[in-house]
Amino acid sequence: MLTVLTGLLASLSYASSDMFSQRVTRETRPLTQMVWVLVTGVVIVLPVALLVRGLPHAGEWQGAGLAALAGALYFGALFCLLHGLQIGDLGLISALTSLQGAYVAVTVIALGVPVTPAIAIALVLCAVGALLTSFEGRAKSTNGALWAVIAGVLFAGVMLCYAYGDIDWLSQAAISRTVSLLIVLPVALLTGGIAVPKAMRVRAIGAGVLELGGVLLLTIAFAIGPPTVAGVTTTQFGTFAVILGFVLLHERPKPNQWVGIVCTLAGVSLLAAVV
Repeated sequence: MLTVLTGLLASLSYASSDMFSQRVTRETRPLTQMVWVLVTGVVIVLPVALLVRGLPHAGEWQGAGLAALAGALYFGALFCLLHGLQIGDLGLISALTSLQGAYVAVTVIALGVPVTPAIAIALVLCAVGALLTSFEGRAKSTNGALWAVIAGVLFAGVMLCYAYGDIDWLSQAAISRTVSLLIVLPVALLTGGIAVPKAMRVRAIGAGVLELGGVLLLTIAFAIGPPTVAGVTTTQFGTFAVILGFVLLHERPKPNQWVGIVCTLAGVSLLAAVV
C-alpha cells in the first residue's frame, strides 16, 4: 500500500513539474529549463546526501555506477520530454511519456520477477489506461509525440537503474542528479546560455523543486516495493497531467481519455488491494 501511495505522489509531482516547465520552455528552450530544474535539485539534495550518507563505500561502487548511468539517461529523457512539451500539449506529451511504465513492467517480468494473476490484471489496466489517455482531444496533431515516446524509453532505463541499484535512495538521487547537471550545464552554456526571464524564474525553480520531489518519491517507491508495482504507479503522471490540463489549462479530453483515467485508477486500486 505504501509503495502505491508513494508512487502516485511521485506521479503528481512530475505532472505538476511538467506543467510549470512547459511554460518556461516555450519562453526559453529545453536546455535552459533543464539547467534550472537540475540546479535546484542538486542544491537541495546533494548537501543532504553528503551529510546523512557521505560518499559511497567500497562495496557500493556498482550501485553508484548505476545511479550515474541513470543520471546520463535522465539527461536525454528530460531533454526529449521538454522538447515535446515545447511543441505539444501537456496531456498528450505526458501521457505518451508515461508509457514507460509498460516498458518497465515488461522488462522486469522478462528478467524473471514473479507476477500474480491479480497484479498482472492491474498492470494491464494501468497500461491500457495510459494508452487511452495518450489520445489528446484538444490537439489538432500529434506534435511532439515521437519525442515523448523516446523520453518514455529513456525514463524506463532510469527507473531500472534505480530498481537494481544497491545503494540507498538518497544517494541514488544525489548521484544521478549531479551527473545530469554536469552533462547539461556545459552543453547549455556552449549553445546559448541559461538566462530565464525574471517573470519565469519562480516557475522554473518551482518545476525543479517538484521534479526533485518526484525523484525522491520514485526512488523511495522502488526501495520499498516490487519493481512492477513501483514502475506502474510512478508513471501515472500522464493521467494527472490530463486532469491538470483539464482543470487549469482548459484542455478538453475526449471520452476515450476519461475511460483511460478510470482504467488507470482501477488498476492502481487493485494494486493497493493486493500488495
